[in-house]
Amino acid sequence: MLHLYVHSVKQQNNIYVLKEYSMAKTTNLDLSILVVDDDENIRIVLRHSLEKQGYHVSTAKSAEEALKTLQRSFFNVVITDIKMAEMSGVELLMEIKEMNSLMQIFVMTSHSTLPHVIQCMQGGAYDFFEKPLKIEDILISLGEAARRATRWGYLYSRHSLSPKVK
Repeated sequence: MLHLYVHSVKQQNNIYVLKEYSMAKTTNLDLSILVVDDDENIRIVLRHSLEKQGYHVSTAKSAEEALKTLQRSFFNVVITDIKMAEMSGVELLMEIKEMNSLMQIFVMTSHSTLPHVIQCMQGGAYDFFEKPLKIEDILISLGEAARRATRWGYLYSRHSLSPKVK
């Protein structure tokens, strides 16, 4: 996927002219994903399906394990189930957002209700998937996540303060 970044635009005679541009390429390999579900079959199928598409995937069998993993490693996306023992996916969503407000979190469940969807989206979830999962829907959302991650990385690098030279 190729992205065009416009640095400046000037309007001349009602025509917008690009002043300069740069391009960045997003690949699936650039996106790291943590899948959190207490159902081993879901973890295995998602990991296999997403790795087949070129994504780097790790898994966790509980919200607690996911939090420990997130303290040790960086991920662009977390895909979590809502219904899990001990800590729910909604609680995990809130904990992750406290750690990293820009974390892209997708929520999945077989017990979908409108209040769950609203609670997750208000809590900062980027997407919501119903089980049985449709891998095509997840891949579309991951493509959007890769685009956002690339754009944020570009903006961060462009606007980061460089160290002052004495």
